Amino acid sequence: MRISTDARPTDIEPAVNWISGLVGAALDKRVAAFEQQERANPLLATHFRENFALEFALAKARKYRKSTGRLPKGEEYDRLYSFLIPAHRIHVALPPDVKIPFEGRLRDAVNGTYGARPFAYEISIATHLMQKGWDVEFVDYSGAGRFDILARQGAVEIEVECKTTSGDTGRKIHRQEVNRLADLLLPITQHVADEAGCHRILLTIPDRLGKSTQELSGIISLVASAVQQKGSASSDLARAEYTFDGLRPWPEPESDPDALSFFEKRFGVQNANLLFTRPSEFFRGCGHD
Repeated sequence: MRISTDARPTDIEPAVNWISGLVGAALDKRVAAFEQQERANPLLATHFRENFALEFALAKARKYRKSTGRLPKGEEYDRLYSFLIPAHRIHVALPPDVKIPFEGRLRDAVNGTYGARPFAYEISIATHLMQKGWDVEFVDYSGAGRFDILARQGAVEIEVECKTTSGDTGRKIHRQEVNRLADLLLPITQHVADEAGCHRILLTIPDRLGKSTQELSGIISLVASAVQQKGSASSDLARAEYTFDGLRPWPEPESDPDALSFFEKRFGVQNANLLFTRPSEFFRGCGHD
């Protein structure tokens, strides 16, 4: 198979109609769920919009068209349209027995852990190969092989397996979980912030930060105990240490370029996630793994 890789503005509307017919309602529902979580915990916004950028762009484009009768333009939507147009053309050109699993993969992507990103990456690799003169066969969808794409050019054949990684690959503490933990910590940090001065809570996770609500709740109980005792508390999940650090102001974590060095020295640790709170305001700064 080889599709045309030239795209015109008139190609956008049919591509949006195609994907809307397949996954539009499910995608809108998932994006609405993300937005609801963001309202409850604004710290999740950056994570969602980095990892599900295509979903947010498509939901926004569909909403814009519903209210104006036309599709939006601009840099925000370029990545979306550059995925939809070749995906639509590939779908049209697929043999009937491959179309159904192709559609199934797209539906799974909408509700999957990593969203449409891996699927879109596979489409981009296939399109790039076609642009360079290769004929592409989607072997994985036909059940004929243990790889994603078979590319042919003359007597040469290349088996291609497409893999993507998230920004959390290799990290023991993933951003989504640390943001969920920060949201659960908010009542405790707001309470201690009622007392003037700087409060430090040093939370040490011995291994990985788990995803289960039960584990995160156990860590929150540990922090609450340390704050109540104005000391430390530990369990198999973590160790929490609370210190009242007096009235001298700390540097602003989001604006002071020396803030990271200051807090690393203050806590005596490096390569840590740092969470800060002020009365009526919660923010995360200087965090890295």
